[in-house]
Amino acid sequence: MCRILAFLFVACLVTGCARPGPGTLLVVAPAKGAKEITVLVATDRDPDPKGLGFSAGKSARLHYRLVTVSVPPTHKPTDIEWPTDKPDASKSFAVIRSRDLTSGEFVQLAQQIGPRSPVAPGVGMFIHGYNYTYQEALYRLVQMSVDAGQSQTSILFDWPSQGDLVGYVADRDAVAFARDDLASVLDALGRGGVKTTVLAHSMGGLLTLETLRQLKIAGRQRELDMIEQVVLAAPDIDIDLFQRDIRTIGRMKKPVVVLAAKDDKVLAFSQRLSGSTAAGALDVNDPRVQELAQSDNLQIIDISSLKSITGTNHDRFVSFAAAYPQLQRANKNQSGPVAGAGALVLNGVGDVISSPFRLTGAALTQ
Repeated sequence: MCRILAFLFVACLVTGCARPGPGTLLVVAPAKGAKEITVLVATDRDPDPKGLGFSAGKSARLHYRLVTVSVPPTHKPTDIEWPTDKPDASKSFAVIRSRDLTSGEFVQLAQQIGPRSPVAPGVGMFIHGYNYTYQEALYRLVQMSVDAGQSQTSILFDWPSQGDLVGYVADRDAVAFARDDLASVLDALGRGGVKTTVLAHSMGGLLTLETLRQLKIAGRQRELDMIEQVVLAAPDIDIDLFQRDIRTIGRMKKPVVVLAAKDDKVLAFSQRLSGSTAAGALDVNDPRVQELAQSDNLQIIDISSLKSITGTNHDRFVSFAAAYPQLQRANKNQSGPVAGAGALVLNGVGDVISSPFRLTGAALTQ
């Protein structure tokens, strides 16, 4: 318990204890020179009582919203420029438009986005991890989109995380609560002919695999086939459960991508709590991991050389996400960011991956 409290104390120092509140979602006027990113939101959180977003409470039904966020001209890659007081679109991330949607409108808008995708057919969906509020998940997706040079609308599936460092156990319960709702969203998109690429972080990876398993068992193969690819960033999933879920789901259209790092401090904390190895902390140099990648059609990529924003080494996917569209464009005839299943090492921006490609800045060249 002392080690757990010490970890939470260090994490609080690293990330800062003051969390951005719902006031950061106040709708304000657009600013000249700012970029605008639109997000389709599907969430099973309760609406915030003040009408500015969504709380940590669990909702009995899904809520849908269309939100346009302005990113200031002074934006720096991987940063979220949070408002210090009232949002100002010229200086901070700010919501400039927001309206509720019906489930039908949500799917119709997703159908309009897919054919215009410059990267892959369909839409991108972000599923956040442990310890996220609604505003943090929304702005993180916007930040990744703008850094990747993406202007098209993306989808945020926002499950009811407590948004609290000490809410780890509650968040695992919230994942179980959200499975039916994520399945409902993926099912509706699939039946609507929308192809989806999923990026799931941390505990969101557990939610994603359990939901895909649920769709498989329910015989929803057509909807599973509409999922273009799944990317699991630092997945907080027991490795035995991970392997069983992967094998129950079966081979997908493209290999499931796992972004892993042995020095992930949050996953180390998770492993101390559970006593088991997390899939996001696998060692790609281990022959057993390489065998697992080949046998289960996975791309396990070591991203430990990438920059961590908070120092926890759990958020390196943010740096990877900025380059992901370029990786896909350069390998448009391959099965993901690098060719084929296997265990690979990403040596950092500008260094050789373990493939015939080199990552230079945000562009991939041969």
